[in-house]
Amino acid sequence: MLFCPVAMLGGITMVRGLYTAATGMMVQRNKMDVLTNNIVNAETTGFKEDTLVSSSFSGKMLELLNDPNATLVGSDVGEYNFGTHIQQLFTDFSDGSYEQTGNNTDLAIEGDGFFVVETQDGERLTRSGNFTVDGNGDLVTSDGNYVLGENGHVNVGNSDFSVSSDGTVTANGSTVDTLRLETVDDTSTLRKQGDNLYYIYGDGTTQDATGASVLQGYQESSNVNISDSMVDLLTLYRKYEASQKMVTMTDETVGLAVNKLGSLGG
Repeated sequence: MLFCPVAMLGGITMVRGLYTAATGMMVQRNKMDVLTNNIVNAETTGFKEDTLVSSSFSGKMLELLNDPNATLVGSDVGEYNFGTHIQQLFTDFSDGSYEQTGNNTDLAIEGDGFFVVETQDGERLTRSGNFTVDGNGDLVTSDGNYVLGENGHVNVGNSDFSVSSDGTVTANGSTVDTLRLETVDDTSTLRKQGDNLYYIYGDGTTQDATGASVLQGYQESSNVNISDSMVDLLTLYRKYEASQKMVTMTDETVGLAVNKLGSLGG
């Protein structure tokens, strides 16, 4: 039985189309997951928006198999790629809006910087400043993690306290401590742990956030634009549907081709 180079090329093209559409579906699904998480956290204090960036796999030259009966043996017939894949997850660390609460335990950072907190997994960074005071008078996060100052846990006692723009904490007329405000030399090394906490991955380092200022009685809202996110989510859903239809159509075409070849060979 002789192989037909045209039929062979058509089969390769169909399989390529099936794979490309399938990888496109996976990418759009991952992007929808990220967008959904952004929307869910649109009201989370200090939350930072994530974005997935995708790119195509490296291209290859499509060649016919070494069929002695093919007239285009070994000839290049064009470039193709293996579909798309997730390249990187980016976090937008731009400031959100600031809402005045009047609660002295609510703190927000204006500018580039993070609060430092102590967790069971070690020190972590956060932009979420909706703090409380525990039974020992220590300033803690909503999850019970200790807020750290230059001298360790920041103990404000049971009285009212004030925090200046440089992070100096004053209680009962005397300075208690100064909040640790740190920034990261390369924000791409930051990874989200959950509960609005960040840790440093790789070679990233921190330094004092000299350009940041603290606002007492304020909360920083998330920087998620809910309207844009909903539009993007709808667009991604339409793209997902289109890729899904392409997978179905290609699968049906392959099935028809297999049945046709089977009848010719029988």
